[in-house]
Amino acid sequence: MEMITGSAAFIAAAPSISPSDRHSTTSSTATALGDSSSSISSSITDYASYPLIRRNDRTYFRDPENAYPLPCDFAEIHRQTLRSLMLFRVFGGPFCATNLVDNPPKRVLELACGSGLWSNVCHDFFARRGHPDISFTGIDILPLAPDLRKQGMDWQFKRLDLRKYRRLPFPDESFDFVFIKDTGMCADSPAQQAGALTEPLRVLKRGGTLEIWDSDLVFRSLLPNPAPARKLVSRDQEIADATATYTFSPATPFTKAQNKYLQDYNSWVQSAFDRRGLSVLPCATIGMSFTSQLDAFESFDCRRIAIPLGDIRWEKDGQNKDSSGRSHRTLAAEQSAIRHTTLLTVIQMIEGMEPILMEASGKSADEWERWWAAMTADLLQKGGPASGECLEVGAWWGKKK
Repeated sequence: MEMITGSAAFIAAAPSISPSDRHSTTSSTATALGDSSSSISSSITDYASYPLIRRNDRTYFRDPENAYPLPCDFAEIHRQTLRSLMLFRVFGGPFCATNLVDNPPKRVLELACGSGLWSNVCHDFFARRGHPDISFTGIDILPLAPDLRKQGMDWQFKRLDLRKYRRLPFPDESFDFVFIKDTGMCADSPAQQAGALTEPLRVLKRGGTLEIWDSDLVFRSLLPNPAPARKLVSRDQEIADATATYTFSPATPFTKAQNKYLQDYNSWVQSAFDRRGLSVLPCATIGMSFTSQLDAFESFDCRRIAIPLGDIRWEKDGQNKDSSGRSHRTLAAEQSAIRHTTLLTVIQMIEGMEPILMEASGKSADEWERWWAAMTADLLQKGGPASGECLEVGAWWGKKK
């Protein structure tokens, strides 16, 4: 499967955030989403039709029993767009299940599809290989996705609040490929409940593929010179070397985040999620979800990747080398862009969770603003955390028996 590199320019152009422009980082999203951006923007501010509330200049779900910590507004679409482009690059494509490359699916379901970006990229991936007629279905609580039929896709969207309707509105074995991305903060998702694969597996055909992408919500630091994950195929190592990222396994050594502001965030998000009965380690839950359904899969696999949030001191000192023995002393432009984009999406995520983090921290609005200004100055103006702090992302996929 070829690596996606076309997103590099978009990633490199990702805007920076400063304390003075915290809520104005959405301008480039219109380009990414096309002419449908205005209709998307109006739909997510339709407070009469959807259970939304305005808070701190952001739009959130107002349901107190099933509160989703992140906003659902144009700024969050922007963050998710940058995050998705970054993930496509570090994973080498829109999916990791290599069996799909030579055996393309006929019907694809994307759960929690958001703006529909993943479906769009996946369609283009297969269309370039002579398979433009694959059917895509997206499902989500809000109609954020544009009408992708206007771009030549076989596409349909179904609006459904899976917090209230636990059964997917499809017959058994309806799809050849089911994809789920970034549902780690959704209480009823496989990222939070180990038994939540039942419905995705029900609608998946025998021989079909289920794939899930997500990341943990607290940050750790890589220790110098981490060994690659065992059983790493050469292509995966090539991607890791090209993107200056690190593959890891449960045996890979980490330590606590050393950056003061990420330590603060870790403490507050842990407290906030504990109060809501959510795990800050959704990747562990996804792994358990697949393991608990082991009998349903002919085979399953995973990839875990650590993306540093800045230039690491021990890389600069030449203590770390890639698989070819080359030091990561100097990062290429795209490698720096990937790290900068990852850091930017992390800062935007912290901004989006401001209400629950303020509550957990006990800070007043003025105290929070001072902390925010100091945090962004430290992380952005100094080139990011330098002690190996990283975003840990993962992909899990399995072929149904």
